[in-house]
Amino acid sequence: MQEKYSIWHKIDLHIHTDLSKKTKTNDYVGDFSVETLKTKLSENNVSIFSLTDHNIINLSAYEEYYRHYDESTDPLLLVGVELDILVDNDEEQKTYHSLLVFNHSDSLKAKEISEKLETKYSEKELDYTDRKLSIGEIVEIFPNEDFFFIPHAGNTKGIVDAYKGHIEDAQEMVLLMQSAFEKVPQKAEYYYNEGFNERLAEAFRNKNDHAYIKFSDNHNIDAYPVANKGQEGKIHQFYYVKGGKNYETLRLAFIDPESRIKSTEQINGIESPYNYLDSLLITDDVKFKENEISFSPHLNVIIGGRSSGKSLIMALIGDKIDTVKNETEKYEGFEFESAKLKTERDSDYQETVSIPPSEIIYLKQGDIVKYFEENRLSDLAKESGKKDKYDLAKSTFKERKNEVTDVLEDVITSYDDYLQIQTNRYILHHETIEKILSEEYVIDCNLEEIYSEFDLSGDIDKSLLAIGELNRLTSEFSENTLYSFTDEELRTVDDFKLLLSSKLSLIERKHLRNKRKASFWSKVDKNIQSINEKLGLESRQKNQSKQDLRKLKSSFLVRFKRAKILNHSILELKDFDYDIKESVSINERVKLMFEIGVIPEKNISKLIANGINDYDQNKSLYLNILDVANDEKSIKNYTSNSPDDLNKKIKKELGNIFDALENPRDYLDYGDGKTSKNNSPGYNSEKYLEILLTNPSSRIIFIDQPEDNLGNKFISETLVSLIRDIKFEKQIFLVTHNPSIVVYGDAENIIISKNDARRISYNQVVLEDPDSQKEICSILDGGEYIFDMRSKKYNIQKLIKGDSNE
Repeated sequence: MQEKYSIWHKIDLHIHTDLSKKTKTNDYVGDFSVETLKTKLSENNVSIFSLTDHNIINLSAYEEYYRHYDESTDPLLLVGVELDILVDNDEEQKTYHSLLVFNHSDSLKAKEISEKLETKYSEKELDYTDRKLSIGEIVEIFPNEDFFFIPHAGNTKGIVDAYKGHIEDAQEMVLLMQSAFEKVPQKAEYYYNEGFNERLAEAFRNKNDHAYIKFSDNHNIDAYPVANKGQEGKIHQFYYVKGGKNYETLRLAFIDPESRIKSTEQINGIESPYNYLDSLLITDDVKFKENEISFSPHLNVIIGGRSSGKSLIMALIGDKIDTVKNETEKYEGFEFESAKLKTERDSDYQETVSIPPSEIIYLKQGDIVKYFEENRLSDLAKESGKKDKYDLAKSTFKERKNEVTDVLEDVITSYDDYLQIQTNRYILHHETIEKILSEEYVIDCNLEEIYSEFDLSGDIDKSLLAIGELNRLTSEFSENTLYSFTDEELRTVDDFKLLLSSKLSLIERKHLRNKRKASFWSKVDKNIQSINEKLGLESRQKNQSKQDLRKLKSSFLVRFKRAKILNHSILELKDFDYDIKESVSINERVKLMFEIGVIPEKNISKLIANGINDYDQNKSLYLNILDVANDEKSIKNYTSNSPDDLNKKIKKELGNIFDALENPRDYLDYGDGKTSKNNSPGYNSEKYLEILLTNPSSRIIFIDQPEDNLGNKFISETLVSLIRDIKFEKQIFLVTHNPSIVVYGDAENIIISKNDARRISYNQVVLEDPDSQKEICSILDGGEYIFDMRSKKYNIQKLIKGDSNE
């Protein structure tokens, strides 16, 4: 299919013929042939060119080329000439070379321009080899002609050297014409720009929009595309302009070189390795006129009047993409089955095409504001390729909720354990005390104290478990073929196994000794009890009383231990850090943040205190709960102080914390001290759009009317620049009514929607077509002003009046 959008064309506006030898001796190698010219241009895919001889026009070459010209297949030949421009800078006369390329592509106009030049040379009685014209004379010869003035800028016949000391004059001169600059070394470019910038209207200063372009300056067509005569064998590196095969393409290229002029290297850099949408086929039915719409791999804009079907075509395309289909809006009365879509890699149209979800962003009208109004920042994470990190960050809050729930369960468990021991009552009678203090003889052995000195059974059990687990993991590790062990590494593993074996033997020996000690003291205790039982009655009573005392001491010890555990769990709950933040980096500057949001009271102790009657503020939370356990205080609105009721009360009082952890608030941190929490919907929408457009993972972007809820300043200063920066990296589809996006964004493809008698049709136009420019202006409010400002960026009227400060 022939492209209906702006594409890249190879351009070479500086090719000599052998007629240049007439004005400059030995200036051409070999003989020039139009047939060879056409062959060479075809082989190199050149689309637009000019024959520009020194101070003369080769009419026979122009006439021969136009005689057999086929517009559909042959490169466009624009009438041109290379002139020696005379500069009188009060010190000496100098000349520089400049191309004049005219808005003509026919032999009659070539002849007319040639005759005007020859007449002037005759009037001045200039020989062929001494032809020189001043700028004033060129203006006098061609007062009404539309032409580009393209001076050499960086060689021995460059404009910088000729105007040395008077560079402002050169800048004013080129600003009065449609100009570009040929062959520019970086040093010359900087020097020229420094003064050139001062002549521009303020709105266009300090922008990278100076048109520098290289041509072959070929003087040997047989060796094309060698540069100049080709003696050094230097092959010309082509430049490309974006548009169509017409003069207006060059005009827009020189007005907007940043978007419309690329070197071969740059062109290679923007060729997308990713699958993009190629075209849409709409079959004829009662609602649609038949259309086949081609898509640029860069910026596609859809414009049209109210209810003309702008958003409809976006929905139509989205319905044909598998990962977008469910997000598209449905339009009553329109059958989406009447359309088919094709990607760049498809051989034919498909009912549904496949695009990975991470590569596509699809935003309907108003979606951006809804992200904040409806708390849908999870969609941003998804569209930024950070969905997994978003889910992980959010899950951290649920994990923290589970943690605080576990801590609360520990409090309730330790509270219950304390209550269990609290119900036990032990009484030490006076008679028992007297028997303990009696002078009767008994043999005493306190095994608990003895065991505490030597018993290592707990540590031994832990060590045996640890060694067993290490042995298991080491075996799994050494048997895993994915690790690709070296012989030395395998020896290290074997050495570690030997170490574990030796330590296991050591622990087993200690375990055996520990068992023997325990067995010995157990026998000792039995022997002592046996002896005591053979003593007199009073001695036996004394022995029994001492055992009762031990039980009492043990009971109090357990009680204090459980009280200590309760205190520890309450402290852990009181000091639990639930007020956490998590972040997900969306790009280099912006982070998606999580926090628990606003809670009326965040202090856990104060919240629990609200649930206890007569809570004593001078006592700790632990002592107050201990009073509850001892029935000295009660739980509010509950009939008992049971663990279950305490659990319910604390959960109720901590309800806001649990809810906040279950549903954390997300917002955007813009990295400049501002967040989405404290900014307007418009500001947030602007930031959000920046994030989406600069998302490195997205390859195809659909946005329906991105200018909604955006400020004009943001659109003109930020959005348009963003679009221009990324459109050669991504395929963009924008439904818009804003002329700045279309014109300053330099859309490669403009789709105009129309609704005639309730039947939708779509027409494609391009910016480089003058008739299309008029149609665009008639649709977009302010479009004519935008076109006018764009084409007059050099503020020529101000310069003519001599006001160079504007």
